[in-house]
Amino acid sequence: MNIALITTAVKLGAVIANYCEVTQLHQDSNGKLNGACVKDNLTGEEWNVKAKVRLVYLFPALHS
Repeated sequence: MNIALITTAVKLGAVIANYCEVTQLHQDSNGKLNGACVKDNLTGEEWNVKAKVRLVYLFPALHS
């Protein structure tokens, strides 16, 4: 199921990242979240991500 979700997201234009963490959240003037600063934990590279939709996915083992 996880691979199917990722594959579909990529086909629809999503960019997938692994081993990354959010270091800062960005808000618009109304306080609505609209992006984040993300850090790649393997390379140390950081970049800003803008988003219209926010999706939180937790590792399935956390729900057991």
